[in-house]
Amino acid sequence: MQTIKFSLAREMYRSMPEKTMLWNGVVEKSFGLVFGPAKSGKTIFCENLAISIAIGRDNYFGYALDGNPKKVLFIGLEETFQNRINRNISQFEILSEQEQALMDENYDVQEIEFPKFIVKKDDWNILYDTISNSGAEVVFIDSITRMNHGKLEDGKTAEEIMSRLRDLSNELNITLFAIHHTPKLHGNAITMDSIKGSSIFAQESDFAIGISRTEKKHRYMKNVFFRYANDDDEFVKEFEINHNAWLDYSGEVDEDEILQRNDRRRALDKRELVQDFFDSNPGIIYSYVEAVDQLKPKTGLKDRQIKSYLSELTKANKIDGSEKGYYRSINYHFNGVNNE
Repeated sequence: MQTIKFSLAREMYRSMPEKTMLWNGVVEKSFGLVFGPAKSGKTIFCENLAISIAIGRDNYFGYALDGNPKKVLFIGLEETFQNRINRNISQFEILSEQEQALMDENYDVQEIEFPKFIVKKDDWNILYDTISNSGAEVVFIDSITRMNHGKLEDGKTAEEIMSRLRDLSNELNITLFAIHHTPKLHGNAITMDSIKGSSIFAQESDFAIGISRTEKKHRYMKNVFFRYANDDDEFVKEFEINHNAWLDYSGEVDEDEILQRNDRRRALDKRELVQDFFDSNPGIIYSYVEAVDQLKPKTGLKDRQIKSYLSELTKANKIDGSEKGYYRSINYHFNGVNNE
């Protein structure tokens, strides 16, 4: 096989479609993992994301979606059809009438007779044909454990599974999320090292999102790594699972803090502290720099997190950031006082 000049490589690259983000740091038509210990909420997290994509929501967990409904396929290998669909019905019932119609149109699941294990060549062929025939743009598989034909901690077995999943993503032009289990974490932070055979899983993945539950049963999501986006978040996202099997996102917290928490009470959402700061000073307009200088010692937040909260609170109409670079309470009234 011959080589090509870099000048030609540049021309070829310019003719290729630009990569676009599906959600968070996940690029469309990429492949990666949602992983964590048992009972942490991985499946429900992925179902909620899948439904949000299928019905065209514009965000999930505070990260943007493009708002265009997409065809989604969720392949659940671990639960019975009845148990899984029963939970999906609970998720469906709280949607609006329009959202329900979109979910009926765009959210597919595999047939009852679908194999429970994907280990033989025929099983992989069925999986390939099912995805191809569905026309799905985004696919979720729960879980890699049901694809294990040897020992996952053995690098060769993990490499074969991950390579096959990556081939599915590439050949069918889909974004593929694969759920994977880790052992119990025993109070430790969730990282790629939490996975047995972690080097192979990291090597073959474009993204990895951790879902964990602490020993005191606090659940959280963590951006572990992204190949095509920043993954240096300072905080994790805490959540609870409600009775309709939807995740209630409760705010960002430091991972060390949530791991060390010694009771079931949630930490105060620091966005509330930011909002309270402005509401307690309703006559003052703060520049971005002034707001950061005031909020850092009061909240313990770092600059980038404060910037993120200011943007979120402005979008939620909880503070007034309508004038670029300046912030004030939505209860603002001029009283002759300013902070200059």
